Amino acid sequence: MMTFLAATSAAAEGEGIVFAFQNMVVGLGTVFLVLAFLILVISSFKYVNEWTDVKEALQQVRAAKKGTAPAPAAAQAPVKSAAPAAQPAPALPAGPGTMAAAPVNFADEVEGPVAAVIMAAVAEHLGGNFKVTSIKKSK
Repeated sequence: MMTFLAATSAAAEGEGIVFAFQNMVVGLGTVFLVLAFLILVISSFKYVNEWTDVKEALQQVRAAKKGTAPAPAAAQAPVKSAAPAAQPAPALPAGPGTMAAAPVNFADEVEGPVAAVIMAAVAEHLGGNFKVTSIKKSK
């Protein structure tokens, strides 16, 4: 009687493994088919511009056959402003010792907590034994 139960459970385990393998194959096959479809769709994006160019060319040919010129695309006229354009800021010299002479705009500066996080990340990346003790606003 014991041998019969052992044989039945071994057969059930074998069938379970086969069923699990079939599920795995179907799942992986589905995933790779969807990936292949997505690759096909994404790779066809480069042809979209060519299709629009061909469509425009066909419209021009049809218009030429009818004897009417196609309507040109509306070109935007340059907008004239009453105020003169702002002059760009002069370029600052680059190199050692030039940062001290550069003007500082405090509105563009990094706030204290953000600076602390940046310094901690740099210290971690460099692997040194650095420690931020305090951040004080300069006068």
